[in-house]
Amino acid sequence: MTEGRGARYYATLVAGLEALAAEELVERLPGASVERRPEADRGRLFFTYPGPVSDTLTLRCIEHVFAYIGEFEGVAAEPAGLEQLRSEIAGLDLRPALRLAAELRAAPPEPSFRCTTKRTGTHQYTSLDIMAAAGAGVWDRTQWRVDLTGHDYDVHADLTDEWCLVGLRLTDESLRRRTRVVHTSASLNPTVAYAMCRLSQPVDGEFCLDPMCGGGTILIERAACGPALLAGGDMFGHPVAMAARNLAAAAVPATLCRWDARALPVATETVDKTICNPPWGRRAGSHTANRHLYPGFVRQIARVLRVGGVAVLLSLEKGLLTGLVERHSLLRVARFLTVSVGGLHPSIYVVRKVGPWRERPRRQDV
Repeated sequence: MTEGRGARYYATLVAGLEALAAEELVERLPGASVERRPEADRGRLFFTYPGPVSDTLTLRCIEHVFAYIGEFEGVAAEPAGLEQLRSEIAGLDLRPALRLAAELRAAPPEPSFRCTTKRTGTHQYTSLDIMAAAGAGVWDRTQWRVDLTGHDYDVHADLTDEWCLVGLRLTDESLRRRTRVVHTSASLNPTVAYAMCRLSQPVDGEFCLDPMCGGGTILIERAACGPALLAGGDMFGHPVAMAARNLAAAAVPATLCRWDARALPVATETVDKTICNPPWGRRAGSHTANRHLYPGFVRQIARVLRVGGVAVLLSLEKGLLTGLVERHSLLRVARFLTVSVGGLHPSIYVVRKVGPWRERPRRQDV
């Protein structure tokens, strides 16, 4: 634990979730302070925290936590920039970051390390060249042994145009890999699922439904927000079986069913929140299939939600989903934000139900 304002950290996260991650940080870690850095905040969260390092690893909107080592500007795009990287990194003080790492695990007597990098911009050298130059700088400073697979320390040197950010990774593995024992290529990133649950403004004891639950990620992340009555289902047996395994491994009780999301066996106006990641038409389904799926799905949301209830939906089918919600007399888009997931840019829609269901809805509600 450090004194004063606290130790300096930064976290990496899904781009687009920065504001939600900042909200979670100040809510869950008393004494934490967010550093507002618009020029560097895309996909990152800079903060200070005076409490135990282990507290930072409990955050659920982020993917990795780093102890801040330093940063510098003016790195040339030409090959000479590599020697600049080596020299600048060799001059950085690693001791504050190492003290933080020592709170999580004992410092080894003869440390090994590797360097990792993310390069953004145009440079006359590759990411591998940056890793080698950064590694040389760390070695100049420490004489640690290089070990790419069994390392004790992972030093990150991320270069964006001429600016380099250096940090020591504190997370053993990405927090996006939590909660699941089985998954598919279309499984939702748990950090995005948790952000969706936060956007629903969860209330203890509410009834929360995921009509297309896949592997159950959203239900697990909703359970992390507090006690709730959870239910989910899917059209096919395989995803329901996966969800059952993941929920059991996470010790999350929920009701699971096979059903058609266009004809839910759920009583009218009994659901407080619907949180769902319907097919995007890319990794799962197709745009043609979604044109048949989404209208009935949206109608069911309007039917099962209580008046004032909220649906949080993640989709790449922006035109289709927006049009269906806007044409429905009982639904209003209260908020939306766009995120970056696997090279795609889906949007999260927060939709509120504003009036009572009619058994014979008007034509535009169908």
